[in-house]
Amino acid sequence: MTTAGPGADRLVVLTGASGFLGSHLAEALLGDGWRVRATCRADSDRRWLADRPVEWRVSDLHSAEDCRALVHGAHTVIHCAGVVSALRESDYQRGNVETTANLIRSASFSLPGDGAFILVSSLAAHGPAGLDRPAVESDPCRPITAYGRSKLAAEELVVGQAWPFRTAAIRPPALCGPRDRAFLPLLHYAYQGWTARFGRRMTGLSLLDGRDAAAAVAAVARTPAARGVYFAEDGRKGYSWDDLNAALARAVERPVRSVTVPLRALRLAGRLSGGWRPGRLSVLGPDRLRDLDTDGWVCDGSLLTAATGFVAARDAAASFTDAVLFYRKAGWL
Repeated sequence: MTTAGPGADRLVVLTGASGFLGSHLAEALLGDGWRVRATCRADSDRRWLADRPVEWRVSDLHSAEDCRALVHGAHTVIHCAGVVSALRESDYQRGNVETTANLIRSASFSLPGDGAFILVSSLAAHGPAGLDRPAVESDPCRPITAYGRSKLAAEELVVGQAWPFRTAAIRPPALCGPRDRAFLPLLHYAYQGWTARFGRRMTGLSLLDGRDAAAAVAAVARTPAARGVYFAEDGRKGYSWDDLNAALARAVERPVRSVTVPLRALRLAGRLSGGWRPGRLSVLGPDRLRDLDTDGWVCDGSLLTAATGFVAARDAAASFTDAVLFYRKAGWL
């Protein structure tokens, strides 16, 4: 029996489904009527999708054989898995570029002509952009971090080649909302009435709730004409530091004061701590410090809206508020 919805009971393969964005995306795809086959590691935490009808596959994306078995019978592949924190550029290349190459080559033997391969990329693939000039898709890409370079290289494998099916890449900005741990320290200190601004150069950044990011990817999956690269954001085209403080204050229901921390102090802290390693405070990592020493990370998602009709349901204040409620319930805050 065919399920009503844009997915029409077709099979979509989703990598990274056990993560923050991936779990929201699996739910969005199921809501659209797709059958979801999801990859995971043997030790992956699947709690967010424990009661969902997801077909789980333990797969090694570095194995061509595993990738061929994974995509067999699929109509669409959405590659959401990736490495976001690593010591060496080669680790980003292995985790983000080589896996993409394996998957899309395998898909070329399996996906139908009306199928699609969709890559979840990042604003980092484009590079910095300030509030006065949000990034748009026609801009030249100038990534400044190893992570950004790896995501751009992965994009070029997907949308820069003549594959026998539709291809697209979505570049979300910083993500927030329920299930996310990256913004937990920020909201923890806001709950105490404080937040920090790192450096003075950055003018602002774009944000997107994880549930809205999932809806954006799902919109591309169900829109046959959606091809190429798209930015995704919440419609605000960026937040200043004052905007972010106001959103935090609304979420924690108290005034929030901002303290400026010089970037040189962060660099010194990183050296004194013996050097940054994955798993340590992310703001001390070299890629993160490069991110902060820019004019901003702001993008314009108008092209995605025009192509698919996607409109975010939440702004930063609503996302932070929902995150606080979630953190309290989960015992994280």
